[in-house]
Amino acid sequence: MDYDQYQMGRSKVFVKNPESLFLLEEMRERKFDTFARTIQKAWRRYIARRKYEQMREEASSILLNFKERRKNSINRNFVGDYLGMEDRPELRQFIGKRERIDFADSVNKYDRRFKSIKRDVILTPKHLYMIGREKVKKGPEKGQIKEVLKKKIEIQTIKAISLSTKQDDFFILHEVEYDNLLESVFKTEFLSLLCKRFEELTKGKLQLSFSDTLQFKVKKEGWGGGGTRNVVFSRGQGDLTMIKPAGKTLNVSIGDGLPKNTKPSRKSAPQSRGQPGYHQTKKHGPPSRGLPPTPRDDYRNGAAQFSRNTPQQDQMYTSPNKHGKAPPATALVKHGATNKARQVSSSCDMEFLNVPDQGVAGQQRKKSISKRPQPGVGRPKPQAKAAAPKCRALYQYIGQDVDELSFNVNEVIDVLLEDASGWWKGRLRGKEGLFPGNYVQKI
Repeated sequence: MDYDQYQMGRSKVFVKNPESLFLLEEMRERKFDTFARTIQKAWRRYIARRKYEQMREEASSILLNFKERRKNSINRNFVGDYLGMEDRPELRQFIGKRERIDFADSVNKYDRRFKSIKRDVILTPKHLYMIGREKVKKGPEKGQIKEVLKKKIEIQTIKAISLSTKQDDFFILHEVEYDNLLESVFKTEFLSLLCKRFEELTKGKLQLSFSDTLQFKVKKEGWGGGGTRNVVFSRGQGDLTMIKPAGKTLNVSIGDGLPKNTKPSRKSAPQSRGQPGYHQTKKHGPPSRGLPPTPRDDYRNGAAQFSRNTPQQDQMYTSPNKHGKAPPATALVKHGATNKARQVSSSCDMEFLNVPDQGVAGQQRKKSISKRPQPGVGRPKPQAKAAAPKCRALYQYIGQDVDELSFNVNEVIDVLLEDASGWWKGRLRGKEGLFPGNYVQKI
């Protein structure tokens, strides 16, 4: 409000025009609305935190005394939407307008040859969606990568779920026609929500089986195909999952995890402002994907590679230490300086008392002409820009997504960015993309 529209008294405010009074009342209502929204947002955040803490305890009870747990997942907070579906219209197009999303994440699906394929899994109260990506072969969008709905499963048609007793992330969805072998870091959260929705629809509990030898049916294609595949789990070393296909059997080895009777602690870890239920996306940062393990020498020269969802590893190569800059040349003492020169310099300090004939600019010009820098003491020569670091491929890698590089053994890649997660960004044959840092060696 302008100063000429009101005047302050001792106990009253005198308003000149009634419009100003109406404006004050409107501003007051807006302030109250802002306060109410702030309180509601804080309350919803509190309710969401309590809800996800309760879900975490219920999820832990499903696997209690049946399966070992990972150290970093026992007290992890549940988020639900790990894909940011609010900002992904290309994924929401396959889901009903009024369908609520309980869970969304990118998982690994294994086919009949145990080849890993990425799928976006979205769970709603009635359906389970599996979304993949394919290259358009015809039409104006030929050559572009588009999202494709691979499968839509009704929750009540799921017969059972099979898991191992180790701390791995594999699980099998058993259906009537064929089964799906999936791998997800957030399997506990997914299974708890799936069991809850199954019980709401069928009034019964979803069957969960735990064994170190699992069997699943594969899809029948044409005259061939079909049959079954086996997954055998054994004790290994460390928390990294090592897989080795052998015919119709996939051998999985992993170290021991937390005991089967481990429960999450009541006291949760300190929460960030983006509490569970509110997805936060990074504009710039490493991709949220697992780093594949370093293959053995047996897998070189064209052997099939498998993507792994493993915890983030420390950076393999440390950047060189930056040395401090050399002192400027003007700070060095000039050789051959005599006492007479020092006296002249000291006497020149009083020249500011005299008014020069040509002004201050002319005096400064005379000084710059008379005093020339000695050879070798002037400005340092500009150093040539360092070339981009390069690395040589130790193993073959086949990109599992559209933003990843594929390369063969001994190919040289320009390194553009080294990230602490282990996924580096580089350039090969004019194409930029991501690749695992443990597959290469810096030159």
